[in-house]
Amino acid sequence: MYLVKNSPRALFAALIPLAIVDAVLMAFAVAGGQVADPAGVPAPDQILVFYAGRMVINAALLFAGHFMLRQWAISSRLAYGLMGGVMAAVSYGIAIRNHIQLSAPGDGTVVTIGLLPTIAGMISGFLYGQFAGLSQAAGATGATPPADASEAPAAPLVFDGPVRVRTSVAGMAIAAIMPTVLATLLPYTLLPLLMHGFADKSTAHIFAAVIPAQTFMAMLVISVIPSIIFMLCVHHVARAMSRNRAWEYAAIGGIAAFACGLILALVVPLLAVLLVPAAFCGSVMAALYRRFAGIEPVPLPEIVIATDPNALVGADHPSRRQHGVILSN
Repeated sequence: MYLVKNSPRALFAALIPLAIVDAVLMAFAVAGGQVADPAGVPAPDQILVFYAGRMVINAALLFAGHFMLRQWAISSRLAYGLMGGVMAAVSYGIAIRNHIQLSAPGDGTVVTIGLLPTIAGMISGFLYGQFAGLSQAAGATGATPPADASEAPAAPLVFDGPVRVRTSVAGMAIAAIMPTVLATLLPYTLLPLLMHGFADKSTAHIFAAVIPAQTFMAMLVISVIPSIIFMLCVHHVARAMSRNRAWEYAAIGGIAAFACGLILALVVPLLAVLLVPAAFCGSVMAALYRRFAGIEPVPLPEIVIATDPNALVGADHPSRRQHGVILSN
């Protein structure tokens, strides 16, 4: 029996999706307050306190969920993903109940807004289980200790048969966010120009935070489904070619993205400038998927259900190439 390890480093890495989502939602809240009530916009220190409070709650609940799964001896990636989603939803509910946020969601949007942190929490739970690693539980082997102390312990289980890359929904979700992340980095190059164009520097800082957040949300809605479909196709192409290494996945992803961009450029010539960025993004997506998907044994052939024993002959058997004859009276 194996359990997921306690790892502060994995916990910090797992909090990255929740940190991004909370930052985006907080930027929208600040922008909304700037439009509705500019005088009531909180100071930067207060915004930082709210943000830190949300992250502390997220970290505490995520680690509490991990501790519960350890007590129940559950270490599957699916369980950790579901645990992360539940804990993120609980954190969102606590923040609303105790007003640990800049503004309350509007009427009829409480559940809708809560879906984004819940999905981010599922990714965070999966990442924790991935980065923390597994350790064998004490006394979980079930084997009787040898009578002679000089006897060597049993060797660990090993496998040297054929393997293939797993089909991972969580891996595809992580890879599908990469176009959104890369597109969000672009507005940051325009921040000096943006802040220079405003006479009021406080307004400039707010818009400098809102524009990347708006880009993130727009790209997330636009690109996540096509990116998942693209990554699924790349994965099955790589599996059909029996490619398992990360650099092989990256090469296939880059070529596939370049080909897709080339097809679009034939229709819209202006898109030709995106060929190289698309190839780079495809390579990163495929490499990320390979990193988080893992490998599994190649399944055995399906069992044959036979009703005629005479049909159980090989493909090269003479009876496959000629017909038997029964002479009738």
